Amino acid sequence: MLARFTVGNFLSFNENQSLCLVAGSEEKNTDRLYKTQDLDLLKFASIFGANAAGKSNVIKAMAFAQQLVLQGTASITVANQFYRMNPANKEKPSYFEFEVVLGGVCYAYGFEVIVAQKRITEEWLYRLSSEEETPLFTRNCNEGSYFYEPSLVPESLRARFDIYLSDMQDVHTRLFLHHITTNKAALYSQESPLSLLPAVYRWFVQLAIAGPVSSFSGYSLIATEHPQKIGRAITRFATGISSVQFRPIRYDQVEQLVPSSFVEQFRDDVNDCNRKGGSYRLQVGARLFVLSCDAKQPSFSEIIFEHKDQLFSYEEESDGVRRLFDLLSVLVTSEKETVFLYDEIDRSLHPQMTLQFIRTYLKIARTMDIQLIITTHESHLLDLKLLRRDEIFFVEKGNDGSSVIYPFDQFQQQLDGKLEQAYLNGRYGGVPLFTGSFLSKEEES
Repeated sequence: MLARFTVGNFLSFNENQSLCLVAGSEEKNTDRLYKTQDLDLLKFASIFGANAAGKSNVIKAMAFAQQLVLQGTASITVANQFYRMNPANKEKPSYFEFEVVLGGVCYAYGFEVIVAQKRITEEWLYRLSSEEETPLFTRNCNEGSYFYEPSLVPESLRARFDIYLSDMQDVHTRLFLHHITTNKAALYSQESPLSLLPAVYRWFVQLAIAGPVSSFSGYSLIATEHPQKIGRAITRFATGISSVQFRPIRYDQVEQLVPSSFVEQFRDDVNDCNRKGGSYRLQVGARLFVLSCDAKQPSFSEIIFEHKDQLFSYEEESDGVRRLFDLLSVLVTSEKETVFLYDEIDRSLHPQMTLQFIRTYLKIARTMDIQLIITTHESHLLDLKLLRRDEIFFVEKGNDGSSVIYPFDQFQQQLDGKLEQAYLNGRYGGVPLFTGSFLSKEEES
């Protein structure tokens, strides 16, 4: 579960900005909080803002960081994603940190990278509590130095762990978290505090991100109890889909579709799922599969949609159908503590469909430990009968052009009317301000 995400010097973010999912003092709807010994977390967060305010950049920053964890700097295809309004920032590192709760304990994992140079400079993992912050490992690539907390590594493995860390001390292209959790099964053959590292890495693998015109990340695996249930549900919407079919496909055919950088991860995932059993929604690029692990050998089926006797693959469907299918997948997931991110959730959906989905999700969140973070323009969601105050965030551009994230919870005044109308009137920022007509005087006349 995500407690806080912090980003700086990336896209429209200059100084470090944080999205905090630690619950405030709101006493309403406490039954949909994720509770630990030290803190309570929100299971839902909605981010509002004007066009170009930077709300989508919150999601893009998380996606960028996720790919850097999974693939290293090879994932940086655009090298000018630093905050460009200040030219000096080109030579400065961008900052990414995730505070995540695993097993009831909060950890802070982060790194700094000079995007223009595709150069990782620092990396760290801390254990957080209400009393202290304990460094578990740190790495400074510029200085070629590293540190790890001895209690993290069993004494019998420390010599090997030292070698792995020293090999990475001045490597600028990959993160140590990826290095220490890839092809190192012998390190984790026994239960020890060291198993925290693959757990943190797995959190990034399972982070499910969908953009405004894309589905979940190019490779994603989400546990689902009833894939057929999603198929039946989608036929009840006015999409033209009459049925959903599950066409068998061989393991090797699916593996050929997996990007080379994810093949090892794919094999590990299949083996892990086979040990657990159950069904999983697997997305590879723009194609969608079901992985079934209820027999001795895992089996795959591609999801195919039927429209009046004509069959279409997932990649051939409209943005609206794909978006709806993704949303329904969230509602039936059986993967605990999965974090789902949707940029412009209302894109390609009718406003009433968006509203109904959020209502349904909030009911399910009472009994399921999952999180949903969305960006949206759908002002009908700004209803304090529906949402907690601390589930609402705004993003706005400052005078210098940089984006600022702030929670609605910081506004203490009482509303004298509807929150939606107050927002549209500009009381809380995050809305476009027009200085005149879109047309010139000549065009108006």
